[in-house]
Amino acid sequence: MYYPYNMEKQFSKYLNSTCNPDEFAEVVKAICSDENKDNVSTEILKLWEVTLKSAIENKENSQLLDKIHHRIALEESKSVARRFALYRNLLKVAAVLIVGLITTTAIIYNKPEKQLYTSIIETVTTPYGARTSFKLPDGSEVWLNSGSKISFPKQYGKVRNVELLGEAYFEIVKDGKPFVVKTNLGTVEVMGTSFDAKAYADEPFETTLVEGSVKVCNNTNQVATLKPSQQTTITPANELSLKDVNTELSTSWREGRLMFVKEPFGKVARQLERWYNVKIELQGERLKKLGYTGTIEMETFGEVLELINTTTPIKYKFNKNTRILKISGR
Repeated sequence: MYYPYNMEKQFSKYLNSTCNPDEFAEVVKAICSDENKDNVSTEILKLWEVTLKSAIENKENSQLLDKIHHRIALEESKSVARRFALYRNLLKVAAVLIVGLITTTAIIYNKPEKQLYTSIIETVTTPYGARTSFKLPDGSEVWLNSGSKISFPKQYGKVRNVELLGEAYFEIVKDGKPFVVKTNLGTVEVMGTSFDAKAYADEPFETTLVEGSVKVCNNTNQVATLKPSQQTTITPANELSLKDVNTELSTSWREGRLMFVKEPFGKVARQLERWYNVKIELQGERLKKLGYTGTIEMETFGEVLELINTTTPIKYKFNKNTRILKISGR
């Protein structure tokens, strides 16, 4: 029998699309092993129940879970290949909660010469508690973080434009056309590179460069050119600053990790809100400025609360019905 000791975490990463190639191979090998039939069913059921727990408590998805259980029962006696296909299909059912929603809009333009033409705009959104990845029309790859939205034309012209609200990590292919990310507070222009852009509403706009070179411009036409391991910040007042950073702190979310080093607890709380789809109320300004250092990786929300409670002088109360977490100092 082949059944790695950490398979529960591997299945969780598979469901969240954060497996590396070696981990993915381990999951597939375990699923395909006929001797693992019962173990695989148990692990997947546990993951579904955790993912759907909130909705089930509100009586919204109980029928969906019943159908999932029923389909698992029907497939217990079938072949390995058939079972593997079933598990993948059922994972897709649960993954509706974590992948992006794609919408398409047709925008009609009126040229000066009175000719009309239509541009198809596609929008990908991820709700709180979700992340997704996909490819743009030019083949560039995008990872979209929780509570984010990105829009782009289905067919690019002379410039490859995207509009971002929230956070995304980009790996841009070179094809001779500029690639421009537009946000409310400024733009990022590249040719071919890897970088993170964070542009949530009511927060500063941050661009973190991993590879290549990018040019960042605010709304008053101030420009900064970044080198790898540098980050620019544009405030709502259009103030632009540049500093050297550890890029892993800004990009580890792609792999299912949140990393903090002396991060103000107010900023930590905003990221946890988006990742776990909760509302966090911090009691007092001192608590918002309290520095937090730690790494969160694939933990449940309850485990995260205990981790923070152990390492930080806080106390908390969580209402499961309203999903409001109240945190105060102790």
